[in-house]
Amino acid sequence: MKNTLLAFFISLLFALPAMAANVTAVKGSKVMVDLQGAEVQPGDEFFLINPATGKKSAIVRVKQVKNGRAVADVVQGRGSVGAGLQAKASSAKSAKAAKTASPTAAHEEALAKASSPDEEAAAFDRARDMSFLRTLRNSYGLLGQYAMNSMTPTITDPINPTEKPALKGSGLGAGGFYEWVLTRNITVRTSGMLEQFNVSGKTERNVGCNSTTNCSANITYLSGYALAKYYITTNQIRTWAGVGGGFLIAMSKSATALDENQIATNQVLNLAIGGDYQLNRKNYVPFSVEYIYFPPSDTVTASSILFKVGYAWQ
Repeated sequence: MKNTLLAFFISLLFALPAMAANVTAVKGSKVMVDLQGAEVQPGDEFFLINPATGKKSAIVRVKQVKNGRAVADVVQGRGSVGAGLQAKASSAKSAKAAKTASPTAAHEEALAKASSPDEEAAAFDRARDMSFLRTLRNSYGLLGQYAMNSMTPTITDPINPTEKPALKGSGLGAGGFYEWVLTRNITVRTSGMLEQFNVSGKTERNVGCNSTTNCSANITYLSGYALAKYYITTNQIRTWAGVGGGFLIAMSKSATALDENQIATNQVLNLAIGGDYQLNRKNYVPFSVEYIYFPPSDTVTASSILFKVGYAWQ
């Protein structure tokens, strides 16, 4: 029997440090834990691990477990939202002590706990909205895009002076993304898009756009982006700012303002601000406004402002 118990607690010790359970709320000397599928029992003790430093910040003892959440008392140290859980070796002693308690004491304790989990959970919910995540998780989703494009080509012909008309236009795009969490506030989003870059305009005198004054460029790109994001807030609306870059491959093209043979690929700089509106603990709506800067050449400068919105899973 002793060997069986020892094997059980050793397996528990090595299994729980890797579990995804984390602290979602702190109230006085108690913490609320989202177990995320982990199985724990009242009396189990854990270290709280600071996700930024990886160091132990507190010791907690599970008091109540219900509906995938647990209420735990802070035995030593200080609880913090977002802290992870690591099994504490001495939790075996706590479990053993609970098993050897007198039947009367155990019965009274069970009766006391039976009426309190909902009250404890309600107290935490009143203190903090638990309908959304306050910690970042890896996620993936779909994106739709509306682009406001601008281009300034250099147009020349043998008779009239050189002109630089301001071409404007808009385009649509769609794609998907996957987002990795690096730290408590920093993520990297990689995305693939099929997007349009459409612009048009006129010159005043120059007929260098295929012997006309009408200048245009209509390009469809297959694009890949990487965007590093810093989260400013992690409330129900998580706001962020980001910087990154992209690689654009021309899939189709039609232009009078440019030499079509020179339209192939582009590397761009991406600056963005945005947010994630959390619908619940599993889904959110990402939205952003992004500025795309095309490195200039001797004959053209270009840029885009993108408005993106989508749907994501985490």
